[in-house]
Amino acid sequence: MKTITLAAVLLTLSAGAALAQGAPGARMDVNGDGKVTKGEFTNARVTMMMRADANKDGKLSKAELETGMSAMRKGGAAAGKGKGGGMMFGMMDGNKDGFLTRAEIEKMIERRFQRIDVNGDGALSSSEMAAMPGGQMGGGGGGGR
Repeated sequence: MKTITLAAVLLTLSAGAALAQGAPGARMDVNGDGKVTKGEFTNARVTMMMRADANKDGKLSKAELETGMSAMRKGGAAAGKGKGGGMMFGMMDGNKDGFLTRAEIEKMIERRFQRIDVNGDGALSSSEMAAMPGGQMGGGGGGGR
């Protein structure tokens, strides 16, 4: 349960700015069809997280992740106040090399997408986005599998 909660906090933080305007998921919905596909979701989330790559080497160190999380919290994200970045980093760093690669981040985000996609249709509706845990998407209720 801690793994799911920590991953939810990180992903909620990474999506905060992307969903700050309009309906849940509106800025992620690149083609404007009213749903957010797995590709749209993954691209938006990875892009947001990789903004923390201060040295632009294509991977995130633990320090970059923690600094990025702190900046997102200051920017208005509601969830994730407190500690936990180190534990999240350890869970996400699949090869334990001390860095998060784009592939490691994508893997976590794709698992999250599957939990949010309650009806399993491969796209997130605004109601699925609004129900996403963490408060930033409009509610602290369901969305998990």
